[in-house]
Amino acid sequence: MAASKHEPLPPLREESPMDYAQHEATYSGFVTVTKYTILGIAIMMVGLYFAIIADQPVLGLVLILASFVVPPIMGILSKK
Repeated sequence: MAASKHEPLPPLREESPMDYAQHEATYSGFVTVTKYTILGIAIMMVGLYFAIIADQPVLGLVLILASFVVPPIMGILSKK
């Protein structure tokens, strides 16, 4: 049923306030994960350079494996 022009509007619902502390904690976690992901990708790129272009596959393999291990370890050790 369509509302006529003379019916009053329903009362406004009051929304709950935003939880800023939780928002900041989530954003901080996102930024931290992004930093360590970029670090891992940088280590992997250097490892790929050594494995493919510099013709040093052992060093390249070590760096590629380190790109998977180092960022999570740094993330765990950097917790306050």
